Amino acid sequence: GRVPSSGPAAAAAASSLTASAPELRRSTIDAAMAPSNKKKRAAERRAAKKQSNNNGGGATASNNATESAANPPGSSTATAPAAAAASSRPPNYCLDPPLHRPIPDMSVHPLEAKRSVLRASPQKVQNNPTLRRFVEAYTLLESMEDRCCSLPSSSSSPLATFLSRLQHVDNVDISLPSSNADYLTLCVDLIRSITLTDWRIGVGAGIIRSLVVPDCVFHITSSNLPAAAAAGASSSSSSGANTDVQLHNVGARQFVVLLAAAIATSFSTSGLMKRASLYLVHELRIHAAFNYDWLDWSDLEQHGVKGSDGAVFTEAEARFALATTAIKVCRSVYRNGLEVEYSSRPGPSKEDLLMSIETFSKDQVRYRPTSGVGFFNQGWVFSQVPAIRGVNALEAAADCFDVMTKAYETADADGDDFVRAAARIEAATCLVMGGGGVVGLGSPRCQVTRDMRSVGAKLADGTIKVNTLPDGTVREEFAFTGNKRCNISSPSPAEDEAILRSELVRVEKGIPPAFLFRDETLLVEYWEVKRLWNQAVQPIDALAEWNHSHFVYGESWGWDAVVRLVKASERSAHNQYANATTPPGFPIKADAGREGFRGSRNSGLHRDDALRRTCNWCGRNGFEFKRCTKCKAVYYCDAVCQKGHWKKGGHKVECKAV
Repeated sequence: GRVPSSGPAAAAAASSLTASAPELRRSTIDAAMAPSNKKKRAAERRAAKKQSNNNGGGATASNNATESAANPPGSSTATAPAAAAASSRPPNYCLDPPLHRPIPDMSVHPLEAKRSVLRASPQKVQNNPTLRRFVEAYTLLESMEDRCCSLPSSSSSPLATFLSRLQHVDNVDISLPSSNADYLTLCVDLIRSITLTDWRIGVGAGIIRSLVVPDCVFHITSSNLPAAAAAGASSSSSSGANTDVQLHNVGARQFVVLLAAAIATSFSTSGLMKRASLYLVHELRIHAAFNYDWLDWSDLEQHGVKGSDGAVFTEAEARFALATTAIKVCRSVYRNGLEVEYSSRPGPSKEDLLMSIETFSKDQVRYRPTSGVGFFNQGWVFSQVPAIRGVNALEAAADCFDVMTKAYETADADGDDFVRAAARIEAATCLVMGGGGVVGLGSPRCQVTRDMRSVGAKLADGTIKVNTLPDGTVREEFAFTGNKRCNISSPSPAEDEAILRSELVRVEKGIPPAFLFRDETLLVEYWEVKRLWNQAVQPIDALAEWNHSHFVYGESWGWDAVVRLVKASERSAHNQYANATTPPGFPIKADAGREGFRGSRNSGLHRDDALRRTCNWCGRNGFEFKRCTKCKAVYYCDAVCQKGHWKKGGHKVECKAV
């Protein structure tokens, strides 16, 4: 029971402080729950409300005589203190009604989104960290467009002359662009604009054409995903790992040029270019992880490698940008695969790609711990492991909920509205799927909350510890030093003891917490789902002011499931449970992207019209449409449109003619 803070119950509680613990608990509960006290408090509230109505809401009963003369009931200064306190109180996201928002418009053009950002007032930009990052990124891109988008041969600009000379070199050596200070500044500006916005930005085709890809990139014959993912960032020896790399003598300046080249090639719809981008980011990861002798990061400061704003490009920036670029490229290939173009080699497996995304997300957390992006990407990996690795779906949901909680807590401090909203929606999705671990037992009103996370997550936060017995067997023992314990709720202490004994038997027999018996039901704390949803609405509304809320819907695949539960349970009591999805946990199906947002976000970016395609059957616009493998002249958004155009649209005859 709660100890009251005022009134007769508080006096009774204070007078019983010298009593023993059982007597103290009984006396406190009796005083707080006495019917006479309840009736007395209710009568006091009714009298105060009646007096307030008689006075026109101008003052309370205690000071009505003095305030009614100075402030008449109809005057503007005669506002009730209680009303002022109610209007200034913070929102109670659990008790307040759920907030409803429609699905954002997914057809927002990148140029319109850009104009909305640049039209924002200076005060709004100053008060919104997310908007401030986008303004900075678009400013960098505009300066890049001024420097390199128009390259006339008679231009006197040193950078324009240098870029026009690069266009006529058949095999561009990596040492050529890395020796030009203006070109390095161009690369740094592109990397920073992409990192500031996490690829949610439109990049002009002129900029992409100006970033010439060195010829050595196309000589990387494999991605070497397992070696890149297993490469330890703490390794300092370079002599024993030379066989893992295919490019040698890649210094810090060459690293910057190659990283910009990986970004430029990822924009292409060509399977050859996308494969080159995938191979390149993993090659750079091996270089960065093993710290080869030729990779001296102090070279960036010595040669003044900086952006147009004058800030020196640092090692931490380079490592974080590499991880961000690699995740976007890997996730695009994970969802869409690689087109077999100019090569018969199959693409990497989904397991290898998932391992790479997991590794790069850890790099994001390591090199920028103040950002919630790394935790959010780790949570996405947990949503895919049941389909790829066969992990228990309920354990994966619990692990994802734990990581998504870290993501939105970190994003709150960092001011990233995208992660603040998307991570909360994903955390609520985990609860809908049973990740909260609330289990309803056979008896009515009996619940137990179990820590259903995987063993690795429990070991990480100290919830359990592993002891090796003398006979060599390994036994897990609960340390109870973490923030998750076995919480029991039942109508009587006797049932509490029975439930506790049964839970201890489960632990002794080694029964996983995610294993449910027939009489057990997985429950969802509806009020917690509503709390997370209501908290996510605030950053969504802030993003909608400058036409960027559609990214939240495109990146949080659980939006629809959360909205369905919130609407279905809207009239439920505050403390009423809902049933989890059946079967609980993440679905055994790999993420294939969201319909209506496919293409523009699978690569993790919004691009301009120079790279936009139109489906030759339904007319929908997009970026990563599939091309007819025979004539290579038409594009389709999916297999349905391809079959429709082939059978009904006459492409069967046209394709053979071409």
